[in-house]
Amino acid sequence: MTRCCHNYVNQAIGVNPLNDALYKTVHWLGTPLRFRLIGIENIRDSGPAIFVGNHLASEGPIAVILSLPVRFYTWTIAEMMDFERASQYLYDDFVHPVWHLDGRFGEVVSYLVSRFTVVLLTSLGSISVDRNRGGFSEPFRRSLDLLVQGKNLLIFPEDPKTMLDPETQMRPFMVGFTWLCHLYFKEIGQNLPVYPTAAFPKERMISIGKPLYFPLVGDPRQQIRVFGRQVEVEVKMLYLALINHKG
Repeated sequence: MTRCCHNYVNQAIGVNPLNDALYKTVHWLGTPLRFRLIGIENIRDSGPAIFVGNHLASEGPIAVILSLPVRFYTWTIAEMMDFERASQYLYDDFVHPVWHLDGRFGEVVSYLVSRFTVVLLTSLGSISVDRNRGGFSEPFRRSLDLLVQGKNLLIFPEDPKTMLDPETQMRPFMVGFTWLCHLYFKEIGQNLPVYPTAAFPKERMISIGKPLYFPLVGDPRQQIRVFGRQVEVEVKMLYLALINHKG
């Protein structure tokens, strides 16, 4: 493939050198906010892989992105990447409950913040996933294309409509993301590593577990839930281990 055609394909699926330069800049600027890493030796190579973490409001994603020496393409809720919906979403999810700003002032702050976040997330190459309006084919197609190129995905699959576990501060996982492992194997003929990842903001630590692999035996549609729950359990165990971590 010529360089011209290669660049066209990359841009078509959201891989842009300018995105990478911006990502590196954000990563460098966030150096003071980085967490201590445990289990970094479990990451076997530069990619491709899926990293799956606990959300913890905005703390989990920010901590993982800034702390791990990995270029991630992050699954991001579609409202955060849509100018029409981002302002209200930020108000309900962050500005009002976290910053305790309400009324007209809170709405104005949400609007101003949303103008910045939509542009930033889009520029970083984030993958928009619309859980409320369906249509998962596009994020799955783009995710698979990135994985085939050797890129890394970062996914926080907790279901916001379910109850929070007070011990782990996690909600049950939506496990559909594991289908990417099956699609990748069909495309490449190799198993895709999935790294359970847990952040513990109180002690400013992140733990990366050993890679897990989607079962290649049995009905893959039945294995989705089994493997998804396995990843969820591993993330919970990493989080609980961080709570009890000494030294």
